[in-house]
Amino acid sequence: MEPERVLSMLRAAAERINIWLAALALLLVLAVSLAGCSGGSLSRVFSSSGGDASSSKLPPIAFAPIIGPPATIGSQLNGHLVTAAQQKKIAVVADTSKTATYTVQGFLAQSNDPKSEKFSYIWDVRDKSGNRVHRIIGEEAVPAKPGAKPWGSINQPTMQKIATKTAADLAIWLPNQAATTAVVKTSAPAVQKPPTSSPRRTTPTSTAKKRIAILVPPVTGAPGDGRISLTNAIRHRLEVKGIHIASTGGSNVYKVNGKVTIGNGKSASTQSVRIDWQLLSSAGRDLGSVTQQSEVAKGSLDRSWGAVALSAGNAAATEIIKLIAKSKS
Repeated sequence: MEPERVLSMLRAAAERINIWLAALALLLVLAVSLAGCSGGSLSRVFSSSGGDASSSKLPPIAFAPIIGPPATIGSQLNGHLVTAAQQKKIAVVADTSKTATYTVQGFLAQSNDPKSEKFSYIWDVRDKSGNRVHRIIGEEAVPAKPGAKPWGSINQPTMQKIATKTAADLAIWLPNQAATTAVVKTSAPAVQKPPTSSPRRTTPTSTAKKRIAILVPPVTGAPGDGRISLTNAIRHRLEVKGIHIASTGGSNVYKVNGKVTIGNGKSASTQSVRIDWQLLSSAGRDLGSVTQQSEVAKGSLDRSWGAVALSAGNAAATEIIKLIAKSKS
């Protein structure tokens, strides 16, 4: 064989290997979101529109990793959700993208009765500020397999049903949000009439409200990245509510201490998670506490808290503000 031909064949083979390696790297990066999406191409699953949705005027959404089930089941269900949403002409973007108008946070729980295994789901739809603007709740039951472990009876048709019902709900809800946004963007500004008399002057110090300040030390007792993610979540939510996050204590500075306690769950595959948020006055007086308790898959929070931290921090911040208001009344 001629040397030039051999060299040409080697170059072609090298190019194919490079393409294959690049595709493999992309698959590894996106494996969590792609698992379970049989028959779907990379460009279809992760396009900003999906399918025929390129002409859709619906606000784009993203699906956060699902909390509760084993990682394999969670990623498979996530894939079904993406496909079902795209079939409804809903624009879906990657969960790390900042282009999503709404993020869908999923919670899936498993329970057993003598004849069936039930899978209950809650999807919280949140806007860019982390506010919950919509909630979807449902349940699917399948015949329990004799001797099967928890989550052992869930199958592809069941996950497809959950995804289809979820996408149908979103397809009904999202157009109303798009219409509202359009009205806000196209509405003309109000024309202000000139004042008929000189405005009455007021002293700024008499009407200005003092901004509430809170010191939030790092949360204690949390496994994985909970110490950081929980602390950041509640701080961010308090700031969104107009509260100043203090770096040190002082007069008129409240303090919120967060503590996580992990215990045994109702079954061998679950564990209980309790979060206590204690509000203290600047003088150290106990002004009340907020307690959150839930049961999750064992070990699911050993690394990343993800949406759990965001949900817990948002809810806790709301209740802390209520405690502050109560202490002033």
